[in-house]
Amino acid sequence: MSLKKNTIANYIGQGYTTLIGIFMLPFYLTYLGGEAYGLVGFFTVMAAWLALLDMGLSPTLARQCAHQRGLVGNDLGKLRQLVRSIEVVFAVLSLGIGIGINLAAPWIASQWLTVKTLPQTDVSYCITLMGIIIGLRWFGSLYRGGIQGMEQMVWLNAANIVIASLRYVLVYGMLRWVTQQATHFFEFQLAVSLIELAVLGIKFYVLMPKAKLQFYGFSWPTLKAVLPFTGSIAYTSSLWILLTQTDKLILSHLLPLKEYGYFALVAVIANGLLTLTNPVSQAILPRMTLLLSQGNEADMLGLYRKSTQLVATLIFPIAGTLALFAKQVLFAWTGDLGAANWGGPILQWLMLGNGILAISSFQYYLQYAYGKLRLQVINSTINTIAQLPILIFAANHYGALGVAYAWFALRLATFFIFPSIVHNRLAPGLHFRWLFIDLLPRLLLTVLCLTFFSIVIDVVNLQGRIALAAFLSLVVGFTITANIGLFFIMQQWQKRKC
Repeated sequence: MSLKKNTIANYIGQGYTTLIGIFMLPFYLTYLGGEAYGLVGFFTVMAAWLALLDMGLSPTLARQCAHQRGLVGNDLGKLRQLVRSIEVVFAVLSLGIGIGINLAAPWIASQWLTVKTLPQTDVSYCITLMGIIIGLRWFGSLYRGGIQGMEQMVWLNAANIVIASLRYVLVYGMLRWVTQQATHFFEFQLAVSLIELAVLGIKFYVLMPKAKLQFYGFSWPTLKAVLPFTGSIAYTSSLWILLTQTDKLILSHLLPLKEYGYFALVAVIANGLLTLTNPVSQAILPRMTLLLSQGNEADMLGLYRKSTQLVATLIFPIAGTLALFAKQVLFAWTGDLGAANWGGPILQWLMLGNGILAISSFQYYLQYAYGKLRLQVINSTINTIAQLPILIFAANHYGALGVAYAWFALRLATFFIFPSIVHNRLAPGLHFRWLFIDLLPRLLLTVLCLTFFSIVIDVVNLQGRIALAAFLSLVVGFTITANIGLFFIMQQWQKRKC
């Protein structure tokens, strides 16, 4: 499958999924109400925490599927044995998730969340439904990882678009014309998750290489063989969730559910930026792994640098625009001036921190391709030890804005240290070119463009949400176009230099 076609498919699929989700959220807020939307935000946090149970098995399966394609005479039976073993683990844990959340739901509804208007029984029932939905989606991530490893991105993104349309658009019709109950909203999401799991599972088994007709059960030796790599992924993923979700979990307890709903809106926009790296990572990780298995290290590093340039071309303009015009973005999106004033400063610093994080994620991709995650483990451990107390302190003493300040400062500090260590260890001589050729020119061009537009908005008197949205779209479009032009100019310059 063409890498370019996969990348384009990923951007179309994930771009649609992200944008339609962001676009529809204000309607959910309108029809469900602030507290019920706070439950949607809490659902997102709970799903992230329960991803700890993945234990690195989904990315391990993706890597094994990609690796099998680069070998000759591979044992397809072992791959099927691994799939079945992981399925058994996922089935047991998914059942445990559903039962555990069902038992904890009354306590969460009455003791953890600050609910003022919604009936406690409804909140408890919604939390129970959340547990079942999370278990189903989590199980589906196993098959999604395998499909990614086989580089079937075009089909996968087409399926994602259909599922997202059901999840975000069709439910809008239900909320507007049928029912506006939070319980019915989560029941609808449960039905969509069942469909998603069935579709992904069937497609994965259709794509699986044909092996001898044989029953495969759980095999501990097969699972044990991939544990070193799986363990590294699981450990770093666990630390990542602790770092990115602890503050949100604390705020879900400290803030009234309605205010937490506002915070969830801000978090959706900020986290939406990180999804822009997903299409690239899903396309290049199998290809980088394949290139290394074939001994083409130079081509792999070339792909790594071009992908960095592509992501920076998109990330810098979008993150910069949303940070500089944070209040305007929230008002244009929600039409709620109170939410814009409350969330604007928070969005500004979260967006800048996530912009840095999106670029920093490339060091993980490099280590993943080599199958050497020791540095990532060390970095994640140090980050957790140093940052977790800071984020907890900020959340407890300064609220959501304090968390945003701390998040940006910590991401900036990590960026100045960790990438150079990874590059010097795995690709000596790369870091200077990556920093000053692949990133810095795009950053400077973005700052120049945004400085110009910040002057323009002070001169032009924009009235209404539509005018603001048009202006913000112009800023993003112009700045991205300028960066794309720079991308092609530098590509030509590098070709001539070679």
